[in-house]
Amino acid sequence: MVWGRVEEEVDVFHKFISGSTVFLIDQKIIDKTIEIRRVLKIKIPDAIIAATAIVNNLVLISYNDKDFLKMSGMGLNYLNPKNLL
Repeated sequence: MVWGRVEEEVDVFHKFISGSTVFLIDQKIIDKTIEIRRVLKIKIPDAIIAATAIVNNLVLISYNDKDFLKMSGMGLNYLNPKNLL
């Protein structure tokens, strides 16, 4: 997000966040992140994102095939939106 008209952009940001679910990093996510990192050696942020999706039984929607396609055997339900076209 580019911060030009701050008041309007902050309002858009607040509307987006208010309709979102925030997942805190708990011990289950930490444990799954460690498992992912040990097996796949991917970057920590990507491992946390994937672990959060796996632990909470969510579909991870991303364009990051390089990292996330590797995780189907670990229980990740991954979808690249470009494949929907």
